[in-house]
Amino acid sequence: MKKAQLKLLVTFVFYAYGIITLLSLLTPPDSYAYVSGGKNYGAYIIKKQVFLKLNKKYELKTYVTESVKILSQRGINKYSEVVIPFSEKYQKIKLRYAYTLLKGMFKVPVGKHAVNIVSPEFAVNYPAYSDIKYLTLSMPAVENGSVINFSYEVDNFKPLIKNGVFYTNYFSYTIPVKKISFSLIYPASLKLNVYLNKLGGNAVSRKLIYVKNKKFIEIGISLDNIPAIKKESYMPPTKNLRKYISVSTYTSWKGLSGRINALFAGAGKPSEKIKQFVESSVKDDKSGNVKRKAASIYYSFVKSFRYIGVGYGLNGYKPEPAALTFSNGYGDSKSLAALLITMLKTEGIYAYPVLMPSLNVAGLNVNNVSPKQFDSVLVGLNLKEKGKMQRYYLYPDSSSYKAFQIPFVLAGRKGVALLKPDGFKFISTPSEKPNSNEKIFLFKGRLDKDGNLTGNAEIVYKGLYSNFERSSLKNKDNYNKKIAASNFLYDFIPGADIKKYRYKNIKKITKNVRLEIKFIDGNYGVLKGDKLVFHSVTPIDMSLVNLVLKQKRIYPLIIGYPFEHIDKIKIKLPEKSGIYYLPSPLKYYDKTVSASSGCSFSENKYELDCVYKFESKKPEIPVKDYKKYRKIIRTYAAYLKNYFIAVSNVYFY
Repeated sequence: MKKAQLKLLVTFVFYAYGIITLLSLLTPPDSYAYVSGGKNYGAYIIKKQVFLKLNKKYELKTYVTESVKILSQRGINKYSEVVIPFSEKYQKIKLRYAYTLLKGMFKVPVGKHAVNIVSPEFAVNYPAYSDIKYLTLSMPAVENGSVINFSYEVDNFKPLIKNGVFYTNYFSYTIPVKKISFSLIYPASLKLNVYLNKLGGNAVSRKLIYVKNKKFIEIGISLDNIPAIKKESYMPPTKNLRKYISVSTYTSWKGLSGRINALFAGAGKPSEKIKQFVESSVKDDKSGNVKRKAASIYYSFVKSFRYIGVGYGLNGYKPEPAALTFSNGYGDSKSLAALLITMLKTEGIYAYPVLMPSLNVAGLNVNNVSPKQFDSVLVGLNLKEKGKMQRYYLYPDSSSYKAFQIPFVLAGRKGVALLKPDGFKFISTPSEKPNSNEKIFLFKGRLDKDGNLTGNAEIVYKGLYSNFERSSLKNKDNYNKKIAASNFLYDFIPGADIKKYRYKNIKKITKNVRLEIKFIDGNYGVLKGDKLVFHSVTPIDMSLVNLVLKQKRIYPLIIGYPFEHIDKIKIKLPEKSGIYYLPSPLKYYDKTVSASSGCSFSENKYELDCVYKFESKKPEIPVKDYKKYRKIIRTYAAYLKNYFIAVSNVYFY
C-alpha cells in the first residue's frame, strides 16, 4: 500500500471512530431502556443516593441525589415538576443543585424563578397543616431522552417526638430503578430499631467506623435493576408492595406508647366550657347507662367539631390542647381524639387513644417500632355488658358514623391501644359482616293488562352505603337531590314518570338513609299476542361489574368491605292472568361470594313475589379466588339484565 493511501485510510478510520463516538453520546445507550416495557412508565430512575447523618441530639440530616431519565410525554408530564414536601416547624431544606441534561452532554440549570416554596392545596382547607410546605422545581428543557438531575438536603433540627427519629426509605417505585443506594451513619452508643420490608439480610451491610476518633455505625444498602411496581385497579396500597428500610430511635413499643400517651395526657386538661358542653350533652339522659352517655357525648361532639386533617403524624404527633381545639371548632385526628377523650373523662368515662393504620397503608407490623405506620386515631372505651368487659370504639373524625361504628377502612385492622399510664395493647378492630353493609331495594306495585306499571320503590342504605349517600347528599339542594333520585330510577326504568320522591335521614346519623319514589311507566310491559312480557323491576348494579372488568389480576382485589345487595319485588298482576314464562332460579355459593334468586306466584292474589340477593363475603378477594368471584358477578349481572317474565290470558272480552 502506498504511503498516501495509508494516510487516507488512517484519516478515514479516525473520523469514522469520531463519528461513532459522537453518535454514542447523542444516542441513549441500551441501559437507558434496560427494563422491558420501560417506556410504558414514561421514565425511570437512573440512580438515587440517600445519605443520612444522625447525632446524639436526635438531629437528622438527609442528603438526596437523584437522576431521572425521561422516556416519553407521559414522563415529561409527571416528572418535569419536582415536588419535595417538608415541615417548616421541624425541618430546614436546601437545594444543592438542579439541572436537565440534554443529549448526554448539555446542562441546562434550573432558573431562580423556577425554584419556589409553596403551600400545598390541602393547607387551604386544613389549617392544622400550615407548617407543611413544598419545595417545587420546574425543570427546564425537559424532552424525550433528557435526564433530570437534582440534589437537596433536609435538616431535621427538631424531633417530632422527644428522642424520636423515624425515617423510611423506599427502594421501589411505580417506575423502574436502575441503581439506588442508602447509607446511615449514627453514634455507636445509640440503639436503633431497624425494619426491612422485602429486603433480604444479605442486601444490608452494617459496620463500625471511626469519625474524628469517635465510634459510629454505618448501615448501607445498594440495589440494582429494581422493576417498577405495576398498577392495577382495586390493588393494595403501593406501600404494601415496596422494598423499604424503616429506622426508629425507639426500640420498644412500651417506650414509644408511653411517650405518645404522655402527649395525649398533656393535651387533656378540661376547661369550664368543655365541662358545660358535656353537662348539656347528657342532661336529658336519666338512665345512668354508661354506653348511652358516651353515645350522647359523641353525637353532640360530631355535630359541633369539624375534622380538618389528612393523617395522623403529618405535622407531628402532639395533639393540640383540648381547650384550644374546643375554641377552634376543628382539629386533626389526634387533636379531635384528645378532645373527645377529655369530654368522656369529664363525665367519669375512661377512654384512651387507639392508633390505627387504615387500608390506605400497610398493616401494622409489630417489629417496626414507629408511629409512621399509623394514619388514624380512634377513641377506645371499655364498657361492662352482661357481666363482661367489652371494648368499643368511637370515630371522632366524621359526622357520618353512628356511635361505636367505625369506617370500613379501619375494620378488621390491627392497632395499638394506649392504656394508662404507660401501658399498651395490640388490638384488632371488629371485622364487618356482609349484612352490616346492605343496599336493599323494595318495590311494591301493580302491572295492568295494558302494560302500565305503577308503584312505590324504596331504597334502604345501611352501613357504609348510608355513609356514602349521606356524604354525597347533605350539601345538595332539592333540585340536585331530584336529579340523583331520577338517575337511580332511570338506570333500569328509563320510561318512568316520577310522581313523588323523598330522601329520609340525611342528617340523622343514628338512622339509615332512605330514598322513597312513587312513579308510573305507561310502557313497561309489551303485548305480544295474548302474552304480556316485562322485565323484573330490578336495578342493575354496574358497580359490581366495574369491580371485575379485568380478566386476570396480579394483586388481590381490595374492595375494603363485605356487602349485600338485596332486591325484594312484589307485583300485582292482572286478574285471571297466569305465569307463562319465568326464568329458572339462580343459585351460586362460594367462600367469597354467593348469588341467588327466587320468585313465587300466588294464583289467588295474582301476585308475583321475587327476591334477588348478592353477597360479597370478604373485604379482600385473593388472586386464586378471583376467577370464580368474577364469573359469579358476571353471571348474576347478565341474569338480572335478561330477566324477562311473560304473563298469559290478559285479555278480557
